[in-house]
Amino acid sequence: MPNKIQYVFVILIFTILIGIAIIYTIPNPRYDLILSNYPLLIEAFFTTIWISLLTLIGTLILGFVVFMMLRSSIVIIRAIAEVFSEIIMGTPLLVMIFLVVYPVGQLIDNKNKLFLGIIAMILYNSPYVANAYESTAAVVGYDQYVVMNIYNFKWYQKYRYIILPQMIKPFIPSLINNLSSVIKGSALLNIISISEITYMTTVISNKSYAFIEGYYIMWLMYLIITIPLSLLAKYLGKKVSP
Repeated sequence: MPNKIQYVFVILIFTILIGIAIIYTIPNPRYDLILSNYPLLIEAFFTTIWISLLTLIGTLILGFVVFMMLRSSIVIIRAIAEVFSEIIMGTPLLVMIFLVVYPVGQLIDNKNKLFLGIIAMILYNSPYVANAYESTAAVVGYDQYVVMNIYNFKWYQKYRYIILPQMIKPFIPSLINNLSSVIKGSALLNIISISEITYMTTVISNKSYAFIEGYYIMWLMYLIITIPLSLLAKYLGKKVSP
């Protein structure tokens, strides 16, 4: 209980500090000019959420494929995964979005910027998730692999019954870190005019000339998403712990 009280106290202090910053760092704040467009802000808020969720789902799938390829006994498959990971991890997300939406989009004759933007984010995040899978797979000891080989487990049996169940708990912190990265990375979709939080608040701020107010509101909207997710991850982590 004392730890919970201290935790709540710290949250309260930070909330007060944020409130002071929002109220007193601007001489004549004009938040009403931004908040009067609340329907657009709410729409952008939920757009950011579902874009992030779709990206996370796609990233978990592609990341697992890359993870399995990296663990393959076939050299060419492992080499493809390694080269793919190095190229993607060496490319900034902003550049990745531009390349997928414009050159690749023209090549495949697809002009759906939202779809291509999500694909770009999935590609960008998948090597990092693959590394997270690899790190959590380390919880499975060498002795367990020996036993699986003795009983002639097929590769899918190893992962279905032994490896994946043990990866769930240690993977949760990495999952939340990647989700937070996806949410914050989605802000870069504003360069292709996707109506997420950053794009919409920027447009409203430019029209109302309330630039600082717009960034404060943008900041709070992201915190409203990321902080509850972090708390939920901690709660779920305790639930899955033995």
